[in-house]
Amino acid sequence: MSMGIAQEICNKVMSEVQGIKDTGFPLDAFPEKVQTIILDMVRYENFKVEYLAPAMLSAVSSALGGTYYVRVKGQWITNAALYIIMVGRPGLGKTPPLEAAFQPIRRNDNANMEKFKTDMAAYQNAAKESKGDCGMEKPVLARTLVSDFTPEALLLAHYNSPRGITILVDEIMGMFNSANRYNNGQLIEQLLTAWSGGALDVVRVNNPIPIHIEHPCINMIGTTQTKRMGELMKKGYEENGLLDRILFTLPKVQQLALWTKEEDNSTHHRSASAMEAWQSIISKILTLDYETGEDGTGPKFHIIDMEEEARDEFIASHNATIQRTNAIEDDNMIESRPMKAPVHVARIALILQVLRYACGESHLQFLTKQAMHGAIRLMKYFEDSYCRIRGYVANDACDEPSRELLSTLNDSFTTADALAAGKQLRVTDRTVMNYLKELAKNRLIKKIRQGEYQKTVFETQQMTTSEKSRSVNCNE
Repeated sequence: MSMGIAQEICNKVMSEVQGIKDTGFPLDAFPEKVQTIILDMVRYENFKVEYLAPAMLSAVSSALGGTYYVRVKGQWITNAALYIIMVGRPGLGKTPPLEAAFQPIRRNDNANMEKFKTDMAAYQNAAKESKGDCGMEKPVLARTLVSDFTPEALLLAHYNSPRGITILVDEIMGMFNSANRYNNGQLIEQLLTAWSGGALDVVRVNNPIPIHIEHPCINMIGTTQTKRMGELMKKGYEENGLLDRILFTLPKVQQLALWTKEEDNSTHHRSASAMEAWQSIISKILTLDYETGEDGTGPKFHIIDMEEEARDEFIASHNATIQRTNAIEDDNMIESRPMKAPVHVARIALILQVLRYACGESHLQFLTKQAMHGAIRLMKYFEDSYCRIRGYVANDACDEPSRELLSTLNDSFTTADALAAGKQLRVTDRTVMNYLKELAKNRLIKKIRQGEYQKTVFETQQMTTSEKSRSVNCNE
């Protein structure tokens, strides 16, 4: 039996033992080597796979930066930047897996900091001795991770680190709450523009040389509590499109696994080995660099295409979304979020392909069908999480009487059905119509055609942490 097959069998057994299937997370979308790392960290560090795996996707994207792009369609290309928010109840363990995933990036930043200190000391000494121009270029600090910043400082950090930067904020609502503190929401505009691949500029009177970033690569990842998602969705980010650009992960089970004495005895060795393996993978990705043009100019990012089978699956997936959108008759019910799916899928597929290369399981010549298939499944998981979050927010926003009416109705119903249910609850027809408006406003139902409705999120009662919600695709 080959090592690869043995590892695959072992991963399947461990996934079964640890109940990964119950989480709904498609762990097998990752390379076998990464699956092993994740399973070890889940077991020996009590991490949730729904937090660790997405954080690792973000870490890979951060390490890759803007060195590789994937062709989406025609001249439409994109890098692998992701915006991710990890959602869950307080104390669920969101931060530890985030820090573990980014530990290799922090080590790289720390090494850059030490080099910067050494170079700056040499520069200052040379300048002092020459009493003027020492002939040396003043060193700048290149770092990937930024946490506390102004919009101008963010672009300066990116300017000094052209490969790319990552906004990593533990409680990310603090960043959004202060987003309008500087220059009327300039940070949000930067995030919107960078995600879409547009150039970024900062021109100031006291700085004669403007900061210009032609091909920005900005990742963003952070955590927040479930109860604060309503606060995020009220900031106008749905209207300006920022919400559509963010991937969300929310565990189905809001409980941590109990510790066991047997696991604790072997925790240090196994978790340390897993972190060493992850460090090795990220280090290999960090060595990937830009290509130099034949005319000596550069650096230029690499562009890779999808193999035919991967592109076929990619197109089929998006065409299914287009057909669902075209079938909607009411313009007010058309969602903008599904139209961002091709970019998300292409970026995740590029990350998976890079991971397979770094694990020695594939190459970087083109995107394979395996990477594309995994990306589509991961995207479905992220959208399922988003739907469940919308369910929590909608239930919190709606009054109990309107939710009670909804609980008595089938998944598809008519106005007449709602009015009949209202009579059973001794509610007037006018009040029932107001309930329907409230439910539609909070996206618990959608209007299919005149007088016909469908639940977008099945009733979830009080949505306590021990209850599981049943939901349909919000974009169907």
